[in-house]
Amino acid sequence: MVQTELYGLIPANAAGPLPTVDLRSPPPPPRTNLPPIEIRDARKLQANGGSEAELFADNGFVLLSHKTVVRDWDNVPQAFCEEIEEIIRERLLPRRRVEIQQRPTPMRRGRGTTTSQYAQGVHSDGPLTAELYAANVGAFAGSDAQRWWLERYRRDDVAGFMSIDFWRTTNMQRPLQHMPLAVCAPSSLQLDDILPMEFIGIAPEGRKTHHLALRFDPAQRWYFYPEMTGDEVLAFKLCEFWKDAPDAKPQNCFHSAFRHPDTPPDAEERQSCEHRVGVLVLRD
Repeated sequence: MVQTELYGLIPANAAGPLPTVDLRSPPPPPRTNLPPIEIRDARKLQANGGSEAELFADNGFVLLSHKTVVRDWDNVPQAFCEEIEEIIRERLLPRRRVEIQQRPTPMRRGRGTTTSQYAQGVHSDGPLTAELYAANVGAFAGSDAQRWWLERYRRDDVAGFMSIDFWRTTNMQRPLQHMPLAVCAPSSLQLDDILPMEFIGIAPEGRKTHHLALRFDPAQRWYFYPEMTGDEVLAFKLCEFWKDAPDAKPQNCFHSAFRHPDTPPDAEERQSCEHRVGVLVLRD
């Protein structure tokens, strides 16, 4: 367990709606004067849990041992997608029928990549409704892609949808100590503390995308996996929608990079990638 600052949490007394944030010229982060956040050791949580599928269902995230075939992260082969599909079908959702939507283009971040900065700000990449998720698809890929996604989601044989992020270190020689990733257990969130927000600067041509911010609550439970290696991958839910339970508690895993207070000065600088995958869950 460590105590440190997490940027981007909204003060508990703040009210929405939040202004649209233009990431092309982002404003400086406001000072919130929040207390240090306790970030717990998720390896201990996982050691006391059940199967990988049960941990993923209960916590919204799980660390998986996984040696990838990828050797050159500048040239990711199609076999990477096949690995991810196998993980979803056999380890995360082994008792469900699914249709998987993915492209072999993980986004890399940190040392030696085109996105050198780390996402130091608590956020959820997924929105709260399927319609807003479809709008995000349209912001990136156009109106035809937005209609295509909605048509598939609205099929009678589809029970729901989840977006899963697969996060791992890349091209690192040592276990991760620099700028690890913290995730918040969805079960520890209150719906009233989740605030919709919009970004400009993620999708092309200045199109808005829909995301979520989080108000601070001391009951929120934050976790991280100390010293992740290149043979491990963290799977966590970006959003989840179920047609038969439209009022179910959101399962978005808010997350953020953070500065670990015990990071040694000679720690290897982080390089990582995230691979976002859409999963249509079919009715049994």
